[in-house]
Amino acid sequence: MTPLLLIVQAAFLFAYDVDRGKEEAFEAGYAAHLGWHAEHKDPLPWYGWYVTSGPRTGLFIDGTFGIPFAAMDQRVDPAGDGADMAAKVLPFAKARTYSALAYWSEVSTVRTLEDRKPTAVLDAFTVTVAPKNVSAFETALSREPKGQATWYRTVSGGQIGSYLALVPRQTWADLASRPALLDKAAAFAESVEVESWSYRPKLSRIP
Repeated sequence: MTPLLLIVQAAFLFAYDVDRGKEEAFEAGYAAHLGWHAEHKDPLPWYGWYVTSGPRTGLFIDGTFGIPFAAMDQRVDPAGDGADMAAKVLPFAKARTYSALAYWSEVSTVRTLEDRKPTAVLDAFTVTVAPKNVSAFETALSREPKGQATWYRTVSGGQIGSYLALVPRQTWADLASRPALLDKAAAFAESVEVESWSYRPKLSRIP
């Protein structure tokens, strides 16, 4: 059997706009939906966050990390999963985005989600690089990775040349000591946007 770390690991992210005034119903329905996953012995971890800073503040994000891409083809009862989600969650929220990402091990310096050890907050950097500059960007970053971050390449559901860097922290005070990110590679990035994701243990399931 191929060791897990030799398989290209994936992350799948979903985002939802929660209907105004329906937050409690959404959370109750989502928690019940996680119960469906538990009853069906879903082996995948599911993490839930609210975006708490940036233009997308209020968005709910969930995702699974540290799995092979094939795991999404082999997931437990996809039709039943979708029907349960539609019944319990989607009456109170609208699906917004769905993306697949590949874990970039060469430049990642932490792997909290892959190790199933989420922190209270993640600062999420979305980095967009012009396709002609992708090679130079990746070379610059690989020579000297900066800060404590987990890096992903977007492979579906986003722009070509789009990357996600997740920086774990526990408190706002941690921002004062966080090293600068992308110092060496900033020249190749068309844009860098950052927002904060606050972890919700009651809206997460780690088998």
